[in-house]
Amino acid sequence: MAVTIGQSAPAVFASVDSAPGSFAAPVSVWQAPKMLAVFTLLAAVQVYSLNHGGLHAYFPTGDYVLDVGYTGTQAIGFRAYALSFLISFAMFWGRDVQTSTRLLVDFLPGLILIYLCGDLVLGGIMLLTGLQFSLHVIEVISGLIAWGWFARKMLLHATLPREITLRRRATGFARDLGLGVALLLIAILLAHWVEQHAHTLLAALRQSGLIGGLGPGVFLVLPLFFLMLYAVARVRHARMIRSDGFTPDVTIIVPAFNEEYIIARTIRALDSAAEGYAGNVTVLLIDNNSRDATAAIAEASFATSPHIIGKVIREGTPGKAHALNTGLRLTETDYLVRVDADTQILPGSIARALSWFANPRMGVVGGLPLVPGTGPFDSARQIETLVKHGFYSIALQGVHSVVGVPGMLAVYRTEIIRELGGFVSGMNGEDTDISMRIGELGYDIMVDPRIRYISEVPVTLEHLREQRLRWFRSVLHISSRGRQMILGHRATMRGRVILPYMLFNSARRTAMIPLIIYGILEYFLGSGPLGLMMWQPLVAVMLSASALVAVLACLLAGMPRAILGLPSYISFRLLRGYFTLESMLTIRVNHDKTAFALTLPRDE
Repeated sequence: MAVTIGQSAPAVFASVDSAPGSFAAPVSVWQAPKMLAVFTLLAAVQVYSLNHGGLHAYFPTGDYVLDVGYTGTQAIGFRAYALSFLISFAMFWGRDVQTSTRLLVDFLPGLILIYLCGDLVLGGIMLLTGLQFSLHVIEVISGLIAWGWFARKMLLHATLPREITLRRRATGFARDLGLGVALLLIAILLAHWVEQHAHTLLAALRQSGLIGGLGPGVFLVLPLFFLMLYAVARVRHARMIRSDGFTPDVTIIVPAFNEEYIIARTIRALDSAAEGYAGNVTVLLIDNNSRDATAAIAEASFATSPHIIGKVIREGTPGKAHALNTGLRLTETDYLVRVDADTQILPGSIARALSWFANPRMGVVGGLPLVPGTGPFDSARQIETLVKHGFYSIALQGVHSVVGVPGMLAVYRTEIIRELGGFVSGMNGEDTDISMRIGELGYDIMVDPRIRYISEVPVTLEHLREQRLRWFRSVLHISSRGRQMILGHRATMRGRVILPYMLFNSARRTAMIPLIIYGILEYFLGSGPLGLMMWQPLVAVMLSASALVAVLACLLAGMPRAILGLPSYISFRLLRGYFTLESMLTIRVNHDKTAFALTLPRDE
């Protein structure tokens, strides 16, 4: 049977996984712009009134801060910004007047009370002790509090997957936390040393807008901290058991939905990766209700692939997790690999990935995604993968706190997946969920940057939006499902530190575009041109630490040419922030208001 292989991405890319009906609702592309328009109006009124109107007499600092004796000035009015953001978000997340009102009643009073009590307490401390607190520092702390508050309220009001009882055997929390704190203190000292010995250079960088904030700690502490963690992880890699002679039989599961344009390339890549591998390689392509020629092309490709044993299996229930579980049920080997249908494994990657499983503690192995290099978002995406998978994921292995290995390419012990009941369906982030649970069983999670594969990047804005809405929702989904890790009595770095940080970071990214808008309004409508608000911090929001980490990640991965994509990566971060905002607006409000954090879950 002659089959024509498509060369371009499919026009229809959405599936049942794009927006699980129980937890996500379709949102118009105009929902976020309308919310930002309301936010801009609210913020503009407040900025003008706080700086020039009736509110200025009560709040002379230009923000809702009590005049209790703080020193200096602020760079941006975080409190007015936070209130504007929470009001506008509640209005458009609630979708109806009653729900929006309920959200506002819960969002605002508590945060206002925190700010009020904080000012009164700090004012009392200054009065009694003579200590002084900088208004600039207070504003930054106010912003951090607002993002944390928003993250908690999202968990409280969102419709999310139910908590599960986790099987947990992971230990070493005190050791990992101690190492992390020690490295953080060293990073702070190093940043202070830089401040003392490179003051002129730092002043020039700050004036140009390349860095901003309170000092080198804002842009240097975290990169130094993660660089040291990265070094610790690489030392541990060198000490771990790995055997190139360990080549067991392996099954590769490829879930596929309308992949006729690329599935032949994927299978050819699998065949090339299996060439020279001593074990048998079985590939199960799970055709998950494709409406194109995916199955026919796959069968033709398997017939001309001498190094793999290929089978096409039909799975009628829609959803990637169902396809994966069908493959899991049919797997007869001790090790399995999941590979996305648009991912091409590079030669040698199968052998290197399986070699880590000579270590009986190894539970999950992943690698470093590369981009095809031909799409409009590829250069930015490459830096994104180098930062996330080639730097941060490796660094977190230094304190046993990797949360997930992306499902584009992940290798597991088959018996562990079966022990955990397979891959979860009906939510976003099933790949992170299974990796996280394997890690909590006490197994190691490995990201080896020398295991490389090419993964397709969306070539249209519409496809990129669908992908990112799905990805960004997953943070809340896996956190809710694994609530026991965050609140239970048995502590791990993954549950006590990394998941809460991921939630906080998701909230920060959701509110990033509004923050930039507010800064612009502050500059033009407030007292910015007179010296209160400077343009440099606005530029530094998208630069400083993120740019430094991006350069580091490119160099450590041995891909210095990727640095040329830095300008597009900076712009891509703005787009990513916008999609995060849209993603949060797609989450269904829980009208039963089942609290996320009011009752402590029981450990197993």
